[in-house]
Formats: sequence, structure tokens, C-alpha cells
Amino acid sequence: MQITKLICNFAKTAKIPYLRDKMQQQLYNLAEFSKLKHIPATYGSSVACVITDRNVMNDVWKQPFMLSFFSVILVIDGKQEYTVSGNRVALDMHDLLVTLPHQTLLFEECSQEVTSLHLLIDSNYFNTTLSLDERLRSSLPFDMFSSLPVFHLGETKAAEFLDLFRQIHKAIMQPHVYKDEMIRHLIHICQLFIAEQVYGDSVATHDLKHKENIFKIFIHLAARNFRKERQVKFYADQLNISPTYLSRVVRELSGNTVYGYISNFLYNEICMLLKTTDMTMAEISDRLNFSDQSALTNFFKQKSGASPLAYRKGNTQG
Repeated sequence: MQITKLICNFAKTAKIPYLRDKMQQQLYNLAEFSKLKHIPATYGSSVACVITDRNVMNDVWKQPFMLSFFSVILVIDGKQEYTVSGNRVALDMHDLLVTLPHQTLLFEECSQEVTSLHLLIDSNYFNTTLSLDERLRSSLPFDMFSSLPVFHLGETKAAEFLDLFRQIHKAIMQPHVYKDEMIRHLIHICQLFIAEQVYGDSVATHDLKHKENIFKIFIHLAARNFRKERQVKFYADQLNISPTYLSRVVRELSGNTVYGYISNFLYNEICMLLKTTDMTMAEISDRLNFSDQSALTNFFKQKSGASPLAYRKGNTQG
């Protein structure tokens, strides 16, 4: 499977006349670093995504920065070398590296054709998200990460992280009423992904708490959009997850299906309109985005065993 190379256009970094030794001494938080390096995919002071090629690497990382945030680096194509707190680290295609807060990061060199992903996570945000999962909090080996292990991902795992990175990037760049919940959920999945590289599949990739968050947001979305939207893909896109995963979460937590919930909302709305209004079947059909009156009638019969007109007659008698 070919991993699609992502291309991101960044504004050119202004030339800041910092002395090299001052750069080494100054500690940058995520908000400062993102502003200094003109990183567009930044969520407040919490999370940022950087997609790099050779030019971006020289532009953004070709100085020694002491950073107060986590940096998760995955090489998609080519090779890169860094010096992290005085230690030289070489990364090949599909290699993953996690650097910790207060480590100094300096890009040394890379191959001509290179693409890498940098997920930057504020330490407080990282720790707050981690605190929601007691099992994971006690299992992430930060002492191990301080020795800068390189995780050699296979193509499948690299593609999995690429997909996660793209979801985070999309969530940052697009407005959404549940943006914070979505990004925090995705960062938690990233933490689980990192833990899996250490422990293997013994760490569950999607824990119950975050599945419950997805489920709650889906119910809110369905309650607001069921009159117009019936497709699983619409709700999955709103949540930045796949339709298959949304369907699995809803069924696992409730025993019902995505369409089952949407159907219940539709049925209850039809019942309310039949009992409390004088709207015709054609008007109700149009309001609820059925293709025609017959489609509404067939849907209602399947749910209730009676026609809409029979239901209205039975519920409006004095």
C-alpha cells in the first residue's frame, strides 16, 4: 500500500536575529513556537501539526530549540537526522520518535526527498488528557522515552498514524462545535498508539471513556440533523472518524445502530406532528426530507404497524 504524501504550504519564517547560544538557553512553549515558526495548524496553545519536506525542515527546525512540549515525529518518506539533547538520532522511513518537554531539538540533515509528520502537544494538555485514563497514565514509560528509542513501524502502522495525524489536522483547521472534545479524543488515541509501540496490543486502542464521548456527540448531532441527514458518513465526517468505526462504537455501547437512532428520532417526530398539527402527509414528508409521501407511509407502517392516517385518527379522538 502506498502512503499518500501530504503537502502543506507554510509561510516563510521571518529571519529572527537570535544568537545560537541564546536559542539553546531559551525555553519555548507551544504557542510561542507556533507563532515564531508561522505554523497554521495550531489549536490554541495545546496542539499543532507540522507536515514537512526538506525546505520546511531547514526553515522550521534548523536551529537548536529547547521545547516545553511533546513532539511526536514520524518519517513517511526518506531519512532524517536530529540531535536531541546532545544525542544524535537517525530516522528512516516509517520510524517514529517521541521527544519529551525540556529536551533540545536540532535538525541536522535529511535526504533530498523527505516527508515527515510532527505532532506537537503541550505538556499540560498531554498530561490532562492522560489523566483521564488511569491505566494508560501508569503505563506510559517516560523514563524509556528519555533515552530516545526509535520505533520502527511497519507500513500498516505508519499508515495508521498518518490517518490519525490527518484527522487531528482536519479537526484543528475546521470549525466545529465539539472541536475540543474531538481533538482531546484524538490526542488520547495518539497516546494509546504510542503505548502500543512499547507494549504491543495489550493496550486497548480505544478505551471506554472516549467511546462514550463519541457516542454522546453522535446523539447530539443526530438529534439536530435527523430531519435532513440519514447517512452514517455524514455523522462520521462530523466526528472525524470512519463510518465503520462510528457504527461499531454505537452498536458496542448501546446495542442499537446509527440508523436505528435516526429512525427513532424520525418516528417520534412524525408521531408528534400527527398528534399536534394539521399538516398533511405531503407536508410532513417534505419537512422530514422523505422522497415522497409513500416513502413516509411505508417507513411509519414498518415502525408502528399502522398507517399515519390511522395513527392520527386513533390519537385525536376525544
